[in-house]
Order: sequence, then C-alpha cells, then structure tokens
Amino acid sequence: MSKQLTLSSINKAHAKEFNEQKRVTLKTGDYIDLQVRFKKTSIQRFLIDYQEILEQLKEKEVDMNVIKDITFIFYMLLLRHFTSLNIIPNEVDKMVIVCEKLIDLDILEEIMNAFDPAEIEKVNNMMKQVSENSDLIGEQLGEIFAKAALSKLTQNEVEQDANIQ
Repeated sequence: MSKQLTLSSINKAHAKEFNEQKRVTLKTGDYIDLQVRFKKTSIQRFLIDYQEILEQLKEKEVDMNVIKDITFIFYMLLLRHFTSLNIIPNEVDKMVIVCEKLIDLDILEEIMNAFDPAEIEKVNNMMKQVSENSDLIGEQLGEIFAKAALSKLTQNEVEQDANIQ
C-alpha cells in the first residue's frame, strides 16, 4: 500500500540515498571520506564553480599551461564537492599548486581511483549536457585557448624583436 509523500519521508529517502560516505585510507596513512553517490545539486554547484573559474581564467593573462590548469581545476573541484577535503582554495593558482602536490605525492590518482567511475561519469555527462544546451563553457574554453595562443605569439614576437636588436 502506498503512503502519502511527506517532508519527513523525503528527508529520510534523501539521507538514505546520498549520505553514505566511503573512508579511504591513503598510502600516507591519512584518510579521506568520499561521497558514494553524487547529488545532482552537488554536480550543479560543481559546474557553477567550474564555469566561474573558467570566467576568471578568461579575464587573466594566460599561457599554454592553461590546458593543464583546467584539468587540475576539474580535479580540485571534484575533491571540494565530493570529498571531506572541501577546503580547496578558490584561486586558480593555489588550486594548481595543491593539485601538483597531490600528483607528486601520488595521492590524487589514489583518490580518483577510489571514486565509483559511474559517479564521475554522471559529472561528465551533466557537463556535456550543459555544454550542449549552453555553449557558454565551450565558448569560454575557446576564448581562453585563443588568448593563450595569442599571448604565446606575442611573446615570441617580443623575443624575436629582442634578438634582432
């Protein structure tokens, strides 16, 4: 027999579905708690943060390292939104530094491998869906890469001019 939907039943179902965490002990002896199931609203917040950071990058002087940085930002936002390591800095430069340290310590790969691939795929699918529905992220990435390429060309021209003189 069906029961009437109530706020209490919604809260109980939501907690049952999304409050489960998996504790992963890292090779350093430290541990991190991961969300077992990603909430759509958390993925949406992830995408909003990602879009805002892309906007920041677009406004800055960027070089070709931006491709690496965008990947690092993706990883750092995953950690911020879906792990107990939620104090990831907002500044791109600081995010990149933290990510590089995690990579150097072989911790990032260990954490990423602990996520359920289906949950990461949910993030990628929602990102793709947002990108298809709104070309905003694609346009931002294009502008960032174009700006980086132009910056590289300008830098090469300055170096060539310096060599001529």
